[in-house]
Amino acid sequence: ITGTQIAAPSAQSFREHVKNAHHWRMVRMFGDPMSSSPPFAAYIFYSCGVIESIFLCVNVGTFSPLIFEMFMPYHLKYTGLVMCWWGGTYWGLNVARYGPLAGAHWSAARAIAGVVFMAAGFVGLVLADGVGKLGPWPSYWLLLLTYGGMAVFDTALHSQRFIPPWLLKWKLAVSGIIVASLLLGVVKGTYLERNAQQLILEAT
Repeated sequence: ITGTQIAAPSAQSFREHVKNAHHWRMVRMFGDPMSSSPPFAAYIFYSCGVIESIFLCVNVGTFSPLIFEMFMPYHLKYTGLVMCWWGGTYWGLNVARYGPLAGAHWSAARAIAGVVFMAAGFVGLVLADGVGKLGPWPSYWLLLLTYGGMAVFDTALHSQRFIPPWLLKWKLAVSGIIVASLLLGVVKGTYLERNAQQLILEAT
């Protein structure tokens, strides 16, 4: 019986894994140096939050079916684009090789999730213009489901040290505004759709 020979890892590969394991052990003990946001990141995320907050304020303040209908597709398309961007960040983390080398399966899951979230964001963007008699509501529900799933996945990545703490904080903050805006959009949109004729007559 001929045994199968298993190639031994090279000395350089062994040193790299030992160094990486030591680094993440120190991170677990003393905290992650990536807890602080890079200088440019705050401006980007603040901008996303401000734009989404504008849509949130429109959803809160308007009782005009015409104004709501005018802003709705832009809101959904912007939210879909943000989801595509979030999906791209997973690939950026893989390119940067962020996370313990021992967790290769988490890196693979991160790459797959990036594709799934980018695809969901794109579909949500396309559905924003309405689907027959269903209107734009499938886009709302798809994006709400996707943002909820992303939050759960990011929490799992954080527990395994596969996402920087600063990125998790910003994503949860901005995504919280987005989810609130989407939920309010569903509630307000349903109300305005049912009472559109009465509200338009009252306005005139």
